[in-house]
Amino acid sequence: LSRFSSRIGRTLPAAAGRTSVWMNGGQTIATDGRVSPTSLFDAWTPLGPGNIGGRTRVIRYHPSRHTTLFAAGVSGGIWTSDDDGGAWRPMGDGLSNLAVNALAIDPRQPDVMYAGTGEGYFREEIRGTGLPLRGSGIFVTRNGGSTWQRLSSTATDDFLWVNDLEIGVGDSRRLYAATRTGVWRSLDSGQTWSPLLSTSVRGGCLDLAMRPVEQDDTLFASCGSYEQATVYRFARASATTTADVVLREANMGRTSLAIAPSRPDVMYALAASNDPGPGGHYEQGLLAVYRSDGGGVAGSWQARVTNTDPSKLNTLLLTNAGSAMAEECGAPAGRNSYPTMGWYNNVIAVDPRDPDRVWAAGVQWFRSDDGGRTWGIAAQQTGNPGAPDSAHVDQHAITFHPEYDGQSNQIAIIGNDGGLARTRNARARVASGTRATCTVSVSVEVKWESLNRDYGVTQFYHGLPYPDGTRYFGGAQDNSTPIGNDEAGSNGWRTLIGGDGGYVAVNPNNPQVIYGETQWANVAKSVDGGIRFTSAIAGLDPVRSSGLGPEANYLFIAPFVMDPADPNRLWLGGEFLYRTTNAAALWTKASTAMPDGGLVSGIAIDPRDPDHVIAATNKGDIVSSRGALSATAATTWDVTRPRDGWLTSVAFDSRNTSILYATYGNFGSPHVYRSTNAGSTWTSTDGTGARGLPDIPVHCIVVDPDDSSRLYLGTDLGVFVSLDSGVSWMVEETGFGPAVTEWLALIRDSSGRKRLFAFTHGRGAWRVDLR
Repeated sequence: LSRFSSRIGRTLPAAAGRTSVWMNGGQTIATDGRVSPTSLFDAWTPLGPGNIGGRTRVIRYHPSRHTTLFAAGVSGGIWTSDDDGGAWRPMGDGLSNLAVNALAIDPRQPDVMYAGTGEGYFREEIRGTGLPLRGSGIFVTRNGGSTWQRLSSTATDDFLWVNDLEIGVGDSRRLYAATRTGVWRSLDSGQTWSPLLSTSVRGGCLDLAMRPVEQDDTLFASCGSYEQATVYRFARASATTTADVVLREANMGRTSLAIAPSRPDVMYALAASNDPGPGGHYEQGLLAVYRSDGGGVAGSWQARVTNTDPSKLNTLLLTNAGSAMAEECGAPAGRNSYPTMGWYNNVIAVDPRDPDRVWAAGVQWFRSDDGGRTWGIAAQQTGNPGAPDSAHVDQHAITFHPEYDGQSNQIAIIGNDGGLARTRNARARVASGTRATCTVSVSVEVKWESLNRDYGVTQFYHGLPYPDGTRYFGGAQDNSTPIGNDEAGSNGWRTLIGGDGGYVAVNPNNPQVIYGETQWANVAKSVDGGIRFTSAIAGLDPVRSSGLGPEANYLFIAPFVMDPADPNRLWLGGEFLYRTTNAAALWTKASTAMPDGGLVSGIAIDPRDPDHVIAATNKGDIVSSRGALSATAATTWDVTRPRDGWLTSVAFDSRNTSILYATYGNFGSPHVYRSTNAGSTWTSTDGTGARGLPDIPVHCIVVDPDDSSRLYLGTDLGVFVSLDSGVSWMVEETGFGPAVTEWLALIRDSSGRKRLFAFTHGRGAWRVDLR
């Protein structure tokens, strides 16, 4: 597609390279290191946050330059630090897909790296977000990350979800990939691939482990999640497809693997449970930690700890231990809860110098110093997201310094939902016993420091600017509701509320009044600019959810919007539509149940007539009412359905509110629909041919209030713009690459500037002044 710069109001030459920008030390930097604004004539301005972080499943040290680090945000691409984690910059914007889930570096030629894309752990299904972070194969760089190309052999459905990568021990031309369809092998640096193992088990193959000694590549693969998992051993993966089943226990779910670097015959496996287990508390919690002292062969594995262990703490490796031990820390009886996360957070590693010292993590990091028999907490979040001295929850990765010796060098770096943190005393005392979670800030002597500086990988679900255009906030995945401003800069954001943030709203007449939410419509309100929040859910139906699946009566991220005609009137959607007329003091049900058992996924209010409201559902229905202000629980709204699928947003054309737009977040069908008769009928407006949209999810749409023919889309691959009401589309030149863009907001600020804000799911927040 052609490219367009809204900053300068014109199309860009086809020969011009795509701009990439990021924040560094409060300055906006261009790809070649020049400082804004003179070098950034066509790109958007990054706003951050650089200090909050986001879901990170990859951390690597450069094999020979140990102050150079690589990390990958799950939907933010690859980042590097040249100063031992002091600051970060993106290096993977040449990737056409930023959902990086695996990274392998050739130890013989470190400028050669392979990036696997697609996060294949079903978060979009289990949490009901409707946001699959699908990949598009494996990418390679041969110049240290300056440029990337997709391996054309991986442009198939077999490589949409690349969960792990390994490079051969004896020959770095040999590559192995664990994907949703099995284990694949290449003998020619990725030019061609053949299957080592094909599987139809849910999740496919999720983890690989390579013994570091055999020249013919002894490879282990763990396959299966939510269904029966199996660990396979390929004795000579470089030459044959013969695999032995070495570990398969009843009810074994997702299983991660680790080989002891100092004694490769020692292996560990951390397995989630597909069965509720004791007390009904352990489904997707711990099944067992297994150890092999015989090189991982069949018959050599033994359970070191299981969910029947008499020590409760030992059973909580894949559970939120703080919630599960609330009563032990003084909470009233009945307050213990067991949020299990083994399907999502599941990682195990071995101390590089001690095969009996093992790290395992789900929500918190645990460490065992006796080969997996007893465990203590080594990292638990004690501050807000972004705190400089606290390790965030929900763990995904750990790496040890290449010069780690367990004495003078005890450096390890972890990756989690809050980005990156480092310890310099990895062998310090951990918290154990029945009150381990009660005083972790003092009982855990392993100390952590945040490495989130200019690490702009925050995953927003929604966001808005304040009326002045210099302040902005939004709900983020597991990073609450971050709020930032121009004066504080990229590394000066702070967080509000808690949990997973969602939709937000600000009173334009009194910006001290703001709203946010945590998962499943837990709305909160502040009247002092976010210093204090109070619950604002009176009148809403109680949340009906197990906490594990998408069967709630609200979406995980429930939409709510403020009426532009009256900031005291808001609308919220779930199984029903709800309305408040008194600034969320009380909500009133304003509809019958959504059709087809759907849940509200988007809401829009006619800017000229507040009695006219439309809402979208995750089943593809659009409901509308021209008497919305008087609607009750008995009111059935009008229904149309452009097509089946997950509707992500609806919007009015403010110049002619008979014109409506709707967007869909699915693959395989049209993504943008337009109605010119207030929603009675709909037609696709994806464009066609070389000027049409690619087949990607679309998350939101904005109609320019001064020019109805100009449309902006937030998509899985960044921002697209149309100048002709959707007849044709161009790629907007943003500077943040093909990042998932969840929400766009267009305002005219107090000085009269028209400004468009983007809240991305993986690259933070951005802004451009429109021409």
